[in-house]
Amino acid sequence: MKYIGLLSSAASGKLGGIVASHNRGGTYFRHHAVPVQPRTPAQTLVRNQLQGFSSAFKNLTQAQIAGWNALALTVTLKSKLGTTYNPTGQQLFVSCNKHLAGINITALLSNAPTIPSIPGFTSFTVATTSSYGYTTAITGTYTPSPSASFGIELSASSVLSAGRTFVGKSQFRRLAGYNPATGLTTDLLTPFLARFGPLPSSGMIAYELRYIDPASGFAGAPIRATVSFQQTPVGSLFSLSAASLAGSLSAGTPVQKLLSATLTDHGTFAGAIQWSITGMPTGVTATIGTNPDATFPVINLIASAAAIVGIYTAQLVGTFGSFVTSTPFTLTVVA
Repeated sequence: MKYIGLLSSAASGKLGGIVASHNRGGTYFRHHAVPVQPRTPAQTLVRNQLQGFSSAFKNLTQAQIAGWNALALTVTLKSKLGTTYNPTGQQLFVSCNKHLAGINITALLSNAPTIPSIPGFTSFTVATTSSYGYTTAITGTYTPSPSASFGIELSASSVLSAGRTFVGKSQFRRLAGYNPATGLTTDLLTPFLARFGPLPSSGMIAYELRYIDPASGFAGAPIRATVSFQQTPVGSLFSLSAASLAGSLSAGTPVQKLLSATLTDHGTFAGAIQWSITGMPTGVTATIGTNPDATFPVINLIASAAAIVGIYTAQLVGTFGSFVTSTPFTLTVVA
């Protein structure tokens, strides 16, 4: 356990079964509980990545290790308690290579680099667009325009309470990396949905941007922006019925079969629907024409040689914002 002051006015860490922590009210102590480790694919990937970087550091030459140790003495970081410290050479090596991996640079940085001068953004704003009561877009605006000389790592929190005023750095998860930074998209909803899933009825999202120097792996100061959303559905927007596949699929025969269904818009709805298919067996794939599309698109299915003969039930799914509806259809694969 680390602490500052005789009365532990600032403390962090564990001592026996007691853990020191802090919030806006100050320092407090709680019973130590071992956290649950769900070991999701994302968590496993990060752990394996960090383990790989640590192992790579041990395989460096003595001169390279000495270079990283010397560089680390010139880098000053701040702890949770507000005190400053220097990282170890290994910590700096792992950090720089992790940043490079975040912007899709997989080649390891072996020699200690020179600390670069990294620019920053003067402003970062995020706004939502709603249609028929649903949030259909979250867009970002950046000033100045992203630099072509650097990469950018885009991160976000999961959906938080709309009344939250502080978001700690541990809340952020990487959404995407862009190298060069000019590839940064203004569409911030698509990568968020891919990472966290559909939006609930309301909440707040915090986004974070930071430049990554592609030569050294050093990261610039982050800039953050938050956006609140309130989804107010206006009932059932559309419905699907009578989905059917034209004929049977022949395993290993490259002939596509057309999937059809009846789309009924309710009221004045005319939005572009995101189409997908779930529950298809191994070896069967779908090609969807225009997606999203306000009308029913051309959807073809084809069975590869890996498809197993049988009769299956799949689902045609239409999504608009958080409104989702589906209809089943029978899929027959023959030899």
